[in-house]
Amino acid sequence: MKHSILYIILSLSAMCVHAQTSRLDELPMPVLRQKLITSKEDTTKVKLQLAIGHLMLLKGAKGPKDVDSAIKFANEAQALSRKLNYHFGIINSMLLRVETLYDKGDGKAAVKLAESALSFSRQNNNSDGEARSYHMLSKQFSPNSPAELRTRIWYNDKAIAIFRKNKNFHSLADMLTVNADMLFQADRTTEALRFLFEALNLGKGVSLRTVEGIYWNIGRNSFRLGDYENALKYTLLARETARKVKDTTTQVCVINLTIASSYIKKLDYYRSIHYSKEVVSMAKKYNDEGFVRAGAYQLASAYTHTNQIPKALAILDEMKGRPGGFLKNIALKIEYINTLAYAKQFEQAKEYVNELEGLLPKIYPENIQQIMNVHNVLAYYYSETGKVNKAYKHTALHAQLAHKVNYAKGIQTAEYRYYQLVSLKGDKKSALLHFQKEKAIKDSIDNVSKAYQISLLHIENAAIERNRHIEMLTKDALINDIKMKRNELIQRVTIGGIIVLLIFTALIFSRYRLKQRSNAMLLSQKLEIDKQNDSLKHLVSYKNQLLGEKDLLLKEVNHRVKNNLQIVMNLLASKSVYLSSESAQQAILDSQSRVRSIALIHDQLYKSDNITQISLFLYINELVDSLYDFLDNDFDNIEILCDIEDFMLDVSQAIPIGIILNETVTNALKYAFPNHQKGIITICVKKVNLFVEVEISDNGIGLPMNFSLPNANTLGINLLEGLTAQLGGSFSIKNQNGLTIFLKFPLKASSQIEFGTLANELAGKQETLEM
Repeated sequence: MKHSILYIILSLSAMCVHAQTSRLDELPMPVLRQKLITSKEDTTKVKLQLAIGHLMLLKGAKGPKDVDSAIKFANEAQALSRKLNYHFGIINSMLLRVETLYDKGDGKAAVKLAESALSFSRQNNNSDGEARSYHMLSKQFSPNSPAELRTRIWYNDKAIAIFRKNKNFHSLADMLTVNADMLFQADRTTEALRFLFEALNLGKGVSLRTVEGIYWNIGRNSFRLGDYENALKYTLLARETARKVKDTTTQVCVINLTIASSYIKKLDYYRSIHYSKEVVSMAKKYNDEGFVRAGAYQLASAYTHTNQIPKALAILDEMKGRPGGFLKNIALKIEYINTLAYAKQFEQAKEYVNELEGLLPKIYPENIQQIMNVHNVLAYYYSETGKVNKAYKHTALHAQLAHKVNYAKGIQTAEYRYYQLVSLKGDKKSALLHFQKEKAIKDSIDNVSKAYQISLLHIENAAIERNRHIEMLTKDALINDIKMKRNELIQRVTIGGIIVLLIFTALIFSRYRLKQRSNAMLLSQKLEIDKQNDSLKHLVSYKNQLLGEKDLLLKEVNHRVKNNLQIVMNLLASKSVYLSSESAQQAILDSQSRVRSIALIHDQLYKSDNITQISLFLYINELVDSLYDFLDNDFDNIEILCDIEDFMLDVSQAIPIGIILNETVTNALKYAFPNHQKGIITICVKKVNLFVEVEISDNGIGLPMNFSLPNANTLGINLLEGLTAQLGGSFSIKNQNGLTIFLKFPLKASSQIEFGTLANELAGKQETLEM
């Protein structure tokens, strides 16, 4: 089976036989389709249609529908290109149709259309289109015929010459890779390697898909010539490049198959298992039966040589259940014999041996590779079971076919088996002769491999040296460019410096002249300012005197207002003595309480330096204390809790607040807790943004159930409504678990102008005048 896998690998061509038309060919299919949906009717849309058409022909499980889709995109691209008069699109859509015709097996129609594309390219002086047409024309010639292979290479050489002349490195890299594949098949290995490394050295002109194909081509031919180290090196590079471009075509299958085969050739069966599994998995995804079987047989071989016989047989049993023809059935039996004979399970292998003996005459003579494989496995089985004559017979038939196709590895295998069989017969002279022949063939194969390795090494070194030389030239050019730019920069900086110096000198002179004029003006202005300063000092002194007198006057006013209010309260108290009506006495007491709340404000203003604002925290606490002092001891069982935020409040707002608090708290003390009940009255005042929120609540009996605020006509409610309106606010009453009154009004800004602020403003004006 090793020979069969080798045949599969060597019979495959490089990925880039479908030469790319643009960088868009590197994008994944979903991305291209999305771009096509959003594209406009322009040349970009043509390139997208061509790119999708090419990828259709590169799909892993390509079928007739995919080819038809490629034809559809080619026709759409051609129609739009003719509408836009876009020659690139017209030519490449024709050539995409040529590729589909080759895929359909209609070579004559393909050649005719390719010749039309060549003629159109020449008429419109489109040399790139001419080169692409030559490449398509080359495909009519079979690489299996030496004469036709030479013609195919000649056409490709013409395309390469045009791309090289036009410096179209993207297409040149594709064509160098394509023609290298043909040169390998023509045994012109050195030329092929030079082409591949030339393509690699084109730098940014090479697409990653082309690089993938180049690496695999080098690896494939390294494998063919027995250089398994380089085969691994370059196929692993191809695999890594495929991962970068997110390649999902069967090219990845053949890369992994080559890697697995290289590890098997190096007898590293364990590493081969991973890559063989990937081949089977991807081939199943694309329903590619050829790769499924190739990967499975490779995997079975690796399991066999790592003594995992049950796994190997399980893989082969799975293949038995898959659809397959006559030749695939033979290949499966060969694998069964290889596995069972290796495991020394000769009785189980005998069944497949007998079946192969019966199928062997039915294989068509032109299937030389398959016939060789059958003779080889039968010779292996019979030699392992000691049936020397039968083993000798199949070895001879295998050797005859290997000589016929000049398959050196097959001849070497036959000679080595001759040596083993003759040794068993005891014919040492013949055994030595066969051993010497096997050794000579092995040396010949090794010499070819070594010659290839040396050639590859020389070309690699030449490429490295060329790259190093290019890098040196690039560095020298870069250094020279930097030097030139630096010299230009120095010149520009020098000229710019001189210009700036001249401008700066002119500005200095201008400023000097301006300063002279300004000094003269300032001198005259200073004398005027000095006069104004003297008068301003007098004004400031007079202002300070007035402000002091004003503060003293306001303090005296507040003191006298407080004293007068105290006199009013005393008069009300003396009047209440002579009143017999309890309601009249209560009215007198309520009036005294309200007057006291106002008197407290004037008392605070008298004691404070601030003559327009009072501390709300201090005021409310004093007000509550005064209520306790004013009322008799019947309210000792009631506790008043205060949660007051400390901030300054204008007198015009403090007086209404004081009266409201006096009224509501007094009412709560009198009516909320009948029969000397214990209770709590809570006063909460907070400043929220630019508003003041006041909440007065108690846990007493609350208002009567039939109480209605709109219909209420009491003095307390009237006072609350009137004072709230005066504050510009609103209030609400909640009669639940006691009574809660919520009041909210906007905070008024102070109208006081502090002496310090005014003094600072005047001092600032004075400093300005002095300047």
